[in-house]
Amino acid sequence: MARAALVISLIALVIAILAYQEAGGTRALQERMQSLQGALDAAKRETADALARMERALRPSDGTESPKDKPKAEKKQ
Repeated sequence: MARAALVISLIALVIAILAYQEAGGTRALQERMQSLQGALDAAKRETADALARMERALRPSDGTESPKDKPKAEKKQ
């Protein structure tokens, strides 16, 4: 009786493994994760750009630009 249960459980395990591989397995999951990571990175860039545009629009431009925002003066030779 114990042998029959072992054989049945092994057959069930093999069927489960085959079904998992047929459904895509871990490779499909990894590909999906990579595509979602790419979409998340794009959303982060778009959000950062939108926030930068909002900051430029909301901050008063009274001539107090930071050195980073000022264009560098050309050197005369």
